[in-house]
Amino acid sequence: MATINEPKDAWQLRVYPFFTLLGWVLITISIIIGLFVLSSSAASYWGENAKAVRDVAEAGSALLGQLSFLTVTPRWLEPLAFLGVAAFMVGIALEFSSIPKLLGNRGHVMGLCFPLIVKQSGE
Repeated sequence: MATINEPKDAWQLRVYPFFTLLGWVLITISIIIGLFVLSSSAASYWGENAKAVRDVAEAGSALLGQLSFLTVTPRWLEPLAFLGVAAFMVGIALEFSSIPKLLGNRGHVMGLCFPLIVKQSGE
């Protein structure tokens, strides 16, 4: 009787959950910052102040600080979200790239088991 060595799993199966989870975390962080931090700052900048007050704001005032925060924050949130999408896609690609190794393992096991299956069904 032939012994069946257990085939080794593809290394991608150990790594892909990290990348997919990292992608979801980065995307979620960028959405949360966008919703809670930027929305409250935007509401206080545009909602509480008239256009005339915003136009005559002095250099170094709190209004210009809010405006700079509103213009700078999306510039680093966008790459963060893009990095999250990229990490998620890498996770998916790693998961799909493990398919040939899994199919090779299944073929190897089937090749070892097929003579035993044919022998038992012929009896």
